[in-house]
Amino acid sequence: MIKKIMKILLRGAAFAVSLLLLGGLGYYLLLQHYSNTFPYGTWINGVYCTGLSVEDVNLLLCRQEYDAVIMIVDENGTEYALDCHDFVTDIDYTEAIEEIRVQTAPEQAFSKEEKEYEIKPKITVDEEGLTAYLAGVSPFAELEENYESKVSLEYTDTGYVLTLSGKETLDFELACERILEAVETAQTLFDLVETGCYSSESYNFSDRLLLNTYQQIEEYTENHRIVISADEGDYSLTELEPQDFLAKDEAGLPLLNETGSVYCDAEKVEDYFAEIASETSTRNDSWLFTTHDGEEVEVRKGTYGRVMTNAAACAEQLTELLDGPACDETVALEYTYYPESAIENDYGRAISGTYIEVDISGQHCYMYEDGELIWESDCVTGDAAKGRDTPTGVYYIEYKQKNRTLRGEDYETFVYYWMHFYNGCGFHDAYWRSSFGGEIYLTNGSHGCVNLPSASAKELYSLVSSGMTVIVY
Repeated sequence: MIKKIMKILLRGAAFAVSLLLLGGLGYYLLLQHYSNTFPYGTWINGVYCTGLSVEDVNLLLCRQEYDAVIMIVDENGTEYALDCHDFVTDIDYTEAIEEIRVQTAPEQAFSKEEKEYEIKPKITVDEEGLTAYLAGVSPFAELEENYESKVSLEYTDTGYVLTLSGKETLDFELACERILEAVETAQTLFDLVETGCYSSESYNFSDRLLLNTYQQIEEYTENHRIVISADEGDYSLTELEPQDFLAKDEAGLPLLNETGSVYCDAEKVEDYFAEIASETSTRNDSWLFTTHDGEEVEVRKGTYGRVMTNAAACAEQLTELLDGPACDETVALEYTYYPESAIENDYGRAISGTYIEVDISGQHCYMYEDGELIWESDCVTGDAAKGRDTPTGVYYIEYKQKNRTLRGEDYETFVYYWMHFYNGCGFHDAYWRSSFGGEIYLTNGSHGCVNLPSASAKELYSLVSSGMTVIVY
């Protein structure tokens, strides 16, 4: 009897153990199943996901209609609906679904509690397509039409002045970048102001061109340090002066060459050196001269002074420097002095204290040495009635010679003392005349020379030297 009872107990125990093993195996197999699928009561975006894999859920969610509309709000609060279907190339929930699956314990398979999840997909966007789409819809399509320039570039007496208005406008490139982020993260509302899409540094093509041009001007000025040197000192180009040589349009804005760079106007450079030559060359200038009796007269033209001789070469050199790379150079002005000794008289810009003065109206000559009168004489100048007036101006003794025969169209005259100062005119003795001074020159003057009594001519000859200044008025 006992044995029978033991057998029954053993069979019961074995059956219980078998049930436990089968239950454990079933529980294990159920856990294994839900380790790769979603447990009971899992809802994602309204889709029942119990027992489904990540791939299955993604397929179901992607079959749902994607609400591909994002609302854009501008600075005025105006709303614009953008349809994203034109530039969204792919929608995928896998990553977000996987995060839910990893966080969901398989033990929840035995729970009667349901859980609902809302997720957003990973969206792939054609960036070029998005940019093209935005460029054709409001408020972006009207940007160029409604754009008000924020940059002005003006040429003034002190050089180019750049002015920025500081007004904030919609930055299209920045807006494209941030709308791309919004679309990729499935946002439905995008505020252009709150996302910082308005900027004072947003410019259209024309304004960017002005900014680039101004930067080139600054570099052009900074990189070209050029000194114009002359005998009496330096003409230094100030920081702004290189800008003066830029090629400009009618509005004063720099022109750009085929490479988009500012460049030098060769004609302006030529004019610049022509002006320097005119201002600094004193030969043929008018001179203010104080006569023997203290009267100030203007003596026009002559041969005395200096002449700039390399204006064209300087213009060519400066043009090459300004159109070339950064430099620190000197352009040297060259002058020829008439006579060479004129350089000693403030570089040909003044008349020395040693000179011969010819007063035509007074028919008298004077010679000063270091400001002191050392010789004077009556004279007879060119015949006014016959149009042979002695030429007025500031000259210099080019040479002197004894026993010279003077020849012209209707004369041939020997003189003992000859002192030439301009174009066949000079001082010489007129031994054939018995009187000098007065009004003789009006009807019986010379062919243009200054006639002197023989003794006076001899004395003057002994005092003068080549290069001595002659002033005729």
